[in-house]
Amino acid sequence: MPVFEFRCQECGYKFDLMISNADKEKVQCPECGTRSIKQLLSSFNTAKFGGAPANDCAGCKVNGSGG
Repeated sequence: MPVFEFRCQECGYKFDLMISNADKEKVQCPECGTRSIKQLLSSFNTAKFGGAPANDCAGCKVNGSGG
């Protein structure tokens, strides 16, 4: 099931929700309860099986090595 990112049009709260594509129209804001929400464009994650994520950079600062 996909994870979608939403922002409430009323209170501005941003949240992620694992929900089927068919049920996106039923989503309510967990903060204020309104159904006035907007789906945001979000990135997706891919990973290699049996190893590090596909976007792993061996020499970057995030991994604690490299410069």
